[in-house]
Amino acid sequence: MKRNRWGLIAGALLGLAACGPMDDGGGGVVGDPCTQPSECVANGCCGNGNGAVGIANAPSCPGTCPPGSPDPTNMTVNNTCGIPTCSSFHCTVATRC
Repeated sequence: MKRNRWGLIAGALLGLAACGPMDDGGGGVVGDPCTQPSECVANGCCGNGNGAVGIANAPSCPGTCPPGSPDPTNMTVNNTCGIPTCSSFHCTVATRC
């Protein structure tokens, strides 16, 4: 009987561990894997993104941003207050405001 209980407990724990995204310890979700900052880009175009993603998951941005866009270079997020970077082998945003 004890063997069945341990099996049920182990199965429940495995199920819980497999559900949902990983947490970075600060309440945020761990981003796409990376090894260097150049592998991370904004998740939105023209400075309107709010996070960082790997190049493979980058949005398809227009060649030029509309007038009045926060960042026509597509290099920042959160209205130019954040920069996509690689930290602890995951894409994240470095805040500068």
